[in-house]
Amino acid sequence: MKRIGLIAPFMLPDIGGANVYCFELAKGLAQLGHDVHLFAHESALADPAYTLHPILTRNLAVDLDLLDGFDMDVWHSLYFFYAPIALRKPRVFITGHGDDFFGFRLRFVWPKRAWARRHLIWRLPPAVQQWGEGRLEVMEKRFNHQVFADAVKRARQIIAVSRFSRDRFCESFAEGQGKTTVVPPGVNEAFFRERDRPLGRRRLLTVTRLDPADRIKNVHGVIEALGHLKDHFDFEYHVVAGDQRGSYRAEVEELIRRHGLEQRVRIHGRLPLADLIQHYRDADLFVLVSYAEPQNFEGFGIVFLEANAAGTPVLTSRQGGMSDYVEEGVNGFYVDDPSPAGITQALRRFFEGGIAFRTDEVKRKPVDYRWPMIAKQVADTYDRHWN
Repeated sequence: MKRIGLIAPFMLPDIGGANVYCFELAKGLAQLGHDVHLFAHESALADPAYTLHPILTRNLAVDLDLLDGFDMDVWHSLYFFYAPIALRKPRVFITGHGDDFFGFRLRFVWPKRAWARRHLIWRLPPAVQQWGEGRLEVMEKRFNHQVFADAVKRARQIIAVSRFSRDRFCESFAEGQGKTTVVPPGVNEAFFRERDRPLGRRRLLTVTRLDPADRIKNVHGVIEALGHLKDHFDFEYHVVAGDQRGSYRAEVEELIRRHGLEQRVRIHGRLPLADLIQHYRDADLFVLVSYAEPQNFEGFGIVFLEANAAGTPVLTSRQGGMSDYVEEGVNGFYVDDPSPAGITQALRRFFEGGIAFRTDEVKRKPVDYRWPMIAKQVADTYDRHWN
């Protein structure tokens, strides 16, 4: 049995696939007999499976000092932002999901207020002063990258959730070459239920946050595509988005009105687990066709596993980690490109019966991704890189 310290600055009950990852991995490691300690924020979800330490402030400098007061056999940062724990603790493992490989800036390095920055510049040598604040920003980024590169060197192993994430990470951090293991996320057993899909109009489903940072999930592109298809096919589209309000949700709602889809598209707030599972079971197709940006992409969507476990095939893109998992014509299919035109073409193919799926094959695909199996892969990674 190992005493395992998991660092989870984002955790349930906050919505998000990576938050689910932290919770389920903690429970899975505990089921293997390990003494699991979860270090999280003050509102994190408690569970009898692990010891919760709600001490994280999400200020890296403060939190590293707080974590110094604990001793563990293994430390595992479940987000790349806390990778510098490897500079202060032995046997550190780091999970990276995707965009967190790039959102790691130590924001306390330079003062935030303009007058403080100017004061700092005045105290620097004249040659540096001439660079101005823009150059100082470049210096800060270089400093940050070096800190995290040193942490990667010291870590026992980096765990990436997909080959796509691994490759993007190693492009940015050469120090990760040869010490990055791919372990995907998992799916809760509750999603593996039999179902009777209701008859009637075709039901499409997306589960994602409508947050500006998640714009790459491309709900706007799906709405645009459905606007082109609404006069030709009978469908309804459900988006389970939680309770976020902001510019991206407003954009999506405006697109729904512009395309006359008010009677076809419904956005749901946060749902109980049983209701979410029912949405997966009722859907004919799960749709999430993300596009990749240089520093923002879909590492591996747990929602695809959930949909397949419920017997629902998926439509996705190859611009992310789903190329590790989705097998064309078996448990889902791909758009040629994630543009509205590409999505329109793929959905037309589905509506016209150009591609069809067997429920038993769809449900078989995520069987090996159950959380106990994923937790065992993570624990095996600890063992392989123990010394």
